Amino acid sequence: MPKFKIVVDSTIDLSPEQYKKLGAIVTPLNVHIGEETFQDGVDINADKLYEKVAETKTAPKTSAVAPGVFKEVFEKLKAEGYTGALFVGIGESLSATAQSVRLAAEEVKDFKVRVVDSHSLSTGSGLLALRAYDLLNEGKTLDETADYLEKIAPKSRAQFIVDNLEMLAAGGRVTGIKLFFGRILRAHPFLQVNNDKLEVVATPKGKSERALDLMLQVAREEISAGLESPRVFITHSHGGERIDYLYDRLKEFVDPKNILISEAGAVISSHCGAGTIGILYIRK
Repeated sequence: MPKFKIVVDSTIDLSPEQYKKLGAIVTPLNVHIGEETFQDGVDINADKLYEKVAETKTAPKTSAVAPGVFKEVFEKLKAEGYTGALFVGIGESLSATAQSVRLAAEEVKDFKVRVVDSHSLSTGSGLLALRAYDLLNEGKTLDETADYLEKIAPKSRAQFIVDNLEMLAAGGRVTGIKLFFGRILRAHPFLQVNNDKLEVVATPKGKSERALDLMLQVAREEISAGLESPRVFITHSHGGERIDYLYDRLKEFVDPKNILISEAGAVISSHCGAGTIGILYIRK
């Protein structure tokens, strides 16, 4: 039976324990702050990101993994006896990383690479990587696993409540006028990845609990309708007390053993800012 390896990028935001269980190779995206460049999850995390941004008063920028990085990974795997690799990471409409994978794959002969477009980000992609792990351990082949993930990827639900409007504006997600009124009205944008785009679907005003309750309402309706996998993530960037708030309410309709908590890395945090928190799962 062909032996394949799971390869991911650093934006899938799993915990160190989950990465270890997955046994995947993690390729870091880049974070640029002023004249400095860091590798996500290697020499920068969300804590250091916010420190550097405050210190330099410079908005961070991010960039994809270079093709050469993936070429080295695939050549190493081939030398170790693997016949192929499955890549899943940030959605293709949100980053050029998947294209880098394809370019690298063309240069490594007799080694099959399947790229699965997650149509998502953060643990929306991480959930697919975990499903790939499940299928690999069930003895599924590379093609069987990739074909299945491609079918369920559009059903991955990634959604967040965002507090830092400045970071959101710097990423081009809200206009200046919306940012101005958002500050006055204490808006907490509710974002979802829909049709390969990160959209602001609502802007609850006032206390942050209103925004969290709206996200919980959406999650309750969709989760109650059925999930492809029982895993439900609470993913955050300096989420604070909101983590417990969501966890306590999720327990009302999700088995606590299936609720996983994860911290967003530096790349995702560069675009959403501190205080961001989301509920992620794969719908049926």
